[in-house]
Amino acid sequence: MLDLSAAAKLEKNKISSTGAWIVLLEVQLQGATIKICNNNENIEWPTGSGQEWIAFPFELGNVTEDSKGELPQLSVKISNVTGSMQQYLEQYGGGTDATVILRVVHSEHLDNPVSELPDQHFTVKKTTADNYWVTFTLGPDYTLTQCVPPNKYRKNFCPYKFKGIECGYSGVATECNKTLGRCRELGNSKRFEFPSSRH
Repeated sequence: MLDLSAAAKLEKNKISSTGAWIVLLEVQLQGATIKICNNNENIEWPTGSGQEWIAFPFELGNVTEDSKGELPQLSVKISNVTGSMQQYLEQYGGGTDATVILRVVHSEHLDNPVSELPDQHFTVKKTTADNYWVTFTLGPDYTLTQCVPPNKYRKNFCPYKFKGIECGYSGVATECNKTLGRCRELGNSKRFEFPSSRH
């Protein structure tokens, strides 16, 4: 569960506020870092740090997850009308495997060096560009994709090699799409049960 800072809780609970929530987007390319914000003017955050966040149009897409329960993805579209974003990508490695960090701050508390919500780290999995937008397809940061514990269960997805020792299937079928439905068809769905529920 995401935890708001004390300042954020006060702002959230006010009946009215003159401030605004600002999303900060940091894109760490190979050799350059882009810092932009969804605001109508540049901001310095934290105050006194000399770190300027440029007011620049970007849009956050919806989080998507495929039918196999694979790790979720998020799309971010950054304006490319001026062509500047595409120039950055061409000059600094194309964007794939870049790190993207999302932060949320409040305009009344820019002196707070900690963002109002925990920073969200992502890795760029795919990049596309047209005359209007550069679109990053983001996946969880590399450290978040490591299974802890190693045998992590995912919704509707079997991690075992088909007909391998852990799979345990020894019938005549020659293929499996690693879904719970297919395991049920093959009479092998007990592999989806958590160890604590097995008898």
